[in-house]
Amino acid sequence: MTAKHLKQILDEYLKGDGFEEINNTISIQSAWEKVVGKLINKNTEIKSFKNQTIIIKTSNPIWCNELSLQKQIFIEKLQKAEPGLNINKIIFK
Repeated sequence: MTAKHLKQILDEYLKGDGFEEINNTISIQSAWEKVVGKLINKNTEIKSFKNQTIIIKTSNPIWCNELSLQKQIFIEKLQKAEPGLNINKIIFK
């Protein structure tokens, strides 16, 4: 039996049950910041990701309205950035 590197052990552990949602959330948060930039990221907070839907809280109703108008553009950019997550819908609140 050969010894495994700690990184390999942790990678295998974090891919296990219960960590998939956490890993997806981290991936989405990182992709979101890259896709929308610092200003929008500063005024939004990803609340959840379930059933291929991201729920995002905005800092106020004006941001909610403005971002809702660009929803399809964000979905397309996120799909390119994280194709494995199959993001199909964004809900701004």
